[in-house]
Amino acid sequence: MFALVYRSRAVPGFGPVQIQEMLEKARPYNSEQGITGCLLFHEGEFLQYLEGNQIRVLKLFDKIKNDPRHTDMELISHGNRPERWFKDWEMAFEDFYGDNDQISYLKLLVEGHLGDLEVNISDPAVYAFWENVSRMLRGDLQASP
Repeated sequence: MFALVYRSRAVPGFGPVQIQEMLEKARPYNSEQGITGCLLFHEGEFLQYLEGNQIRVLKLFDKIKNDPRHTDMELISHGNRPERWFKDWEMAFEDFYGDNDQISYLKLLVEGHLGDLEVNISDPAVYAFWENVSRMLRGDLQASP
């Protein structure tokens, strides 16, 4: 199983309506391609984890890199892993605005995952995803791991 994590910044004016439209197209495509993952959006920043067949994930990533709806694309991590992390999600999505119960819950979830993953850092994409979720929520995504 191949996994890839990237982050980017949405172009001005790209918001909830456009994200929903994007997801309506992405989910069926990902399902057909056997790609699962998670997309987070917080304060104009995207963080996405993709997993599946390496050729298919890289083909999708090439399409994403050329998408004009975002800028400042940065590949954070990629690699092989023994099994899917988001096996039931064609594309999970969360949009966190402000300081609310969802963000508090996600912060707890992140701390739990990072604690588990620090024991096994041999899974770089999963670790990088959760580490960057933590950075996103702290507001310091500029500092790369």
